[in-house]
Amino acid sequence: MKSTFVLAAFASGALAQIYNQSSVPFRLFLKSDNETLNGQSLGACHQGAAIEGLCPSGHTREDGAEDYNTFYQQTALEPVYNLPDNDTYGPLVWNLTVNGGEIVPSYMTMDPYIDSNIVNPTFGPGNSSFTSVAFTAGGCMYNPVWLDDTVSPPVFLDEAKKVENWYTCLTRTNYLYVTLSWKIGLTGEPQNPSCERALVIREFVE
Repeated sequence: MKSTFVLAAFASGALAQIYNQSSVPFRLFLKSDNETLNGQSLGACHQGAAIEGLCPSGHTREDGAEDYNTFYQQTALEPVYNLPDNDTYGPLVWNLTVNGGEIVPSYMTMDPYIDSNIVNPTFGPGNSSFTSVAFTAGGCMYNPVWLDDTVSPPVFLDEAKKVENWYTCLTRTNYLYVTLSWKIGLTGEPQNPSCERALVIREFVE
């Protein structure tokens, strides 16, 4: 059983066929003490050839949904071990439009770098690699943690811990943007001094 939820925590392209249920479209909104960013939707922002980051869009709930700020989640039919029944878990997907209208699903990954304790979500074509996230029934995006290594020896948790280490930070992947970022680990603060704490809220497109 332990190997099952370790695999779920570190989902890869080999598991893509499991996450074959697509949600209805939704937008992602920031909840932040920064009055400028609070209430803004997140949108895909160019980070390279067919690679997009997640950036505050400048649009709010009053603005209609557009392709660049509309997302989906792929989920599995079987419930994820030790998550509440009404929570959803699986990769985020954004549809990239190419060749004058062809839709290419792009899956979100969060690949860490050894020189930083924050990681920036990016979307790339295909599902050969992806990082799964979870949403509460109320729409709050988090990452479930099944292993706690802040103690020695590390222990598996009977109930997944909901971690919401989301920040908005001035980052440079290929371009200098304010992006949505994730602070790695269960303790400590981002080493990037520009980072501001945020929550990410899912709201379905009506």
